[in-house]
Amino acid sequence: MKTINSLLTSPEDEYHDFKVQWYSHGNKAELIKDIFSFVNTSHHEDCYLIIGVDDNHNVTGVESDENRLNTQKLTDFLHSLPIANSHTPKVIVEPIKVKNHIIDIITIKDTIDVPVYLDEDKHPKKAKRPIHAGQIFARENDTNTPISDSASDYLVERLWKKRFGLDLPIQQQYKIKLQDINNWEYFETDKIGFLYNVNPDYCMFLEDDDQDRYKVESYALGQYRARMGWQKLVLKYKNRTINEFLVVFLDGARFMTLVPNLSTIASFSDNPLTFQYFIADSLEFSVEKLFLSMKNSPTAPDGYQRMNLFQRIVIFDNCQQMKQGLKELTSKKDYIKKQCTPSQEEINSCRSLLSMDFNSKDVEMTQSYLEYMCQEANVSQFIIRYLKTM
Repeated sequence: MKTINSLLTSPEDEYHDFKVQWYSHGNKAELIKDIFSFVNTSHHEDCYLIIGVDDNHNVTGVESDENRLNTQKLTDFLHSLPIANSHTPKVIVEPIKVKNHIIDIITIKDTIDVPVYLDEDKHPKKAKRPIHAGQIFARENDTNTPISDSASDYLVERLWKKRFGLDLPIQQQYKIKLQDINNWEYFETDKIGFLYNVNPDYCMFLEDDDQDRYKVESYALGQYRARMGWQKLVLKYKNRTINEFLVVFLDGARFMTLVPNLSTIASFSDNPLTFQYFIADSLEFSVEKLFLSMKNSPTAPDGYQRMNLFQRIVIFDNCQQMKQGLKELTSKKDYIKKQCTPSQEEINSCRSLLSMDFNSKDVEMTQSYLEYMCQEANVSQFIIRYLKTM
């Protein structure tokens, strides 16, 4: 949430509005209108109704307001409405003490399920006006659509563009399409790839990777067969290349995964501790989730393969969590190194696994590389456990 000071000192806009008091029983239509107006904004951020503050930013408080609602009661009220397609807005009510008063901040969570409107007329008890089916309220600058009116065609068009991601950069649009898992299809023709059936302008192709790379990495050690085959995945929109990622085929080429990123704890030390990771809110991981979830693709892993893959790959929620985590972990680097140094038993087990695909002269079978992979897998597992405590 934005800081309370920034909200209280900023003039009303497309993101927040002030109300002196809660909505009375006879004013529930206005409550619906105001929440729907903030849901129906064309930007991609949360919005706030701040109750207990007047238009001049004076804090009056709500501690004596008999009409106050908490998160559960407000959510129940919204669920009782005949909202089209059941796209009920998500709201959170948070009381905060300011200047010896309590104010309530209603956070209206951002969503792409817009426009939100009713599919039946609704006339709350004692309300002066009903809200009609199909009536769309929207917020523009500091103004809501009047309760007797509906948003202009211009505003509604912007909302539909938001719903389908047409207002976003192409990489963000790609992320939205990748979430529509059931409409992606694996194909093999003159090329091999993945096609978005709803809009074939979105297509991903597999291409050969001609770089000389290691044939096994730490995240492959949990599979029955550890040898990897590398390829390149090219994301296309029409004839434009949007991005490229490396992929590997694992477990005897029975499934495919994107190659995770490599990072280190204490990167400037003599003995940095490496680990493999993904960022959950990235385009890259959106592709990975598609591959993990496709049911009719020969590249999809089974449950065992998926479980063992992510025992050795860290998933950070976002870059901020990774930055914070690495800062804390760097202060524990000596302890982590001690905990993650592989035992000879681990190294021997790794050697036994790789012996099915490699001979003793391969670089992947050298003592130093076996130690490196085992330690990297241990560090990744240590961070995974650590994140659960954050």
